[in-house]
Amino acid sequence: MHTMTDPNLQAWRDAHAELGSRLVDLEAHADVALARQAPLTGLTAAAWSAAESGLYAAWETYRVLDQVLDAAEAEPDRAADHLRDARVPGAGGRPTDLGAALEGARRAVEEARGVATRLADAWDRLAARVGAARAAAAEAGDAEAERSAGALADLLATDPFAVHEDDVAAIEQRAEAAAQRHRAVASSTARLDLDLVRAGEELAALEADVEQAAGELAHAASRVAGIDPTPPVSDLDALRTWLDRIAADAATDRHRAASQLAAWREAAATRRAELDAAVGPAREAMERRRRAQGLWTALRAKAGARRLDEQPDVVAALDAAHELLWRAPCDLDASEAALARLSEVLNTRPKEAR
Repeated sequence: MHTMTDPNLQAWRDAHAELGSRLVDLEAHADVALARQAPLTGLTAAAWSAAESGLYAAWETYRVLDQVLDAAEAEPDRAADHLRDARVPGAGGRPTDLGAALEGARRAVEEARGVATRLADAWDRLAARVGAARAAAAEAGDAEAERSAGALADLLATDPFAVHEDDVAAIEQRAEAAAQRHRAVASSTARLDLDLVRAGEELAALEADVEQAAGELAHAASRVAGIDPTPPVSDLDALRTWLDRIAADAATDRHRAASQLAAWREAAATRRAELDAAVGPAREAMERRRRAQGLWTALRAKAGARRLDEQPDVVAALDAAHELLWRAPCDLDASEAALARLSEVLNTRPKEAR
């Protein structure tokens, strides 16, 4: 907008009427009425107080400007002097010329409208989102998230300018996470009977595998040095007791039973991983022993084919490797080293011996 400097009285009257119309429209605006009725605090109270002060000054400018124009119209010959010399309350109540005061009043009206609109937007948009998040958290049974959303809603009711978009987004994320957990549990609850049957099958398979692993580990330990024959899973009875308790709870509290079953399955998966971690290296060691024995057999056949199996150094290398490989339990590292020496003896024979 441009500062009004036109000395024409009608132009000033038009500008005065325009200001009055803006002020009246603003006073009738629903957002302004809402801002005045609300118990504002903090940043919002300060912003609206400043806006109200600006409006008061704008009304005062309107009132005094009307008096100045009346005086100018009463003395047409001195109208220009009246308009030039008159002082009306401007920003902060300080006397200022008509043009600056009028421009300040217009600006105050727009600023007050902006504050009121921002307030209404916060209450309409942010409050609805926070309310929805609070309801979602309550439905999901997340009391902490519900309390946090309630606190944010209380702050939003009195000091919306202190609430930021990030605050609302964060509580929405917490509520959504709670809702997802709630839906997961609800889904688990709905299929609890089926999951209990599957958990029983998982436990039976785990028990069978542990029993098999016990024999496998004991056999491997008797054949290869350094293998621990102790089965790593020793609390299967406790795992079964826990599952039986969950099945009993399902008759009275399916929600709790579903949550407990999820924890049980994690524990069962951990036991399965422990079993695999123990059996895997034992099987690998047995496979190394088998391959090493096969290599010894192949080297002995090679020595016989080249008529070296009666050479003292070859016989000694064959016997040393055999002794280590078929010892129970055998030292795999020492056995593989003996095989390497046997291979070296066979590969370094003089040409006439080949």
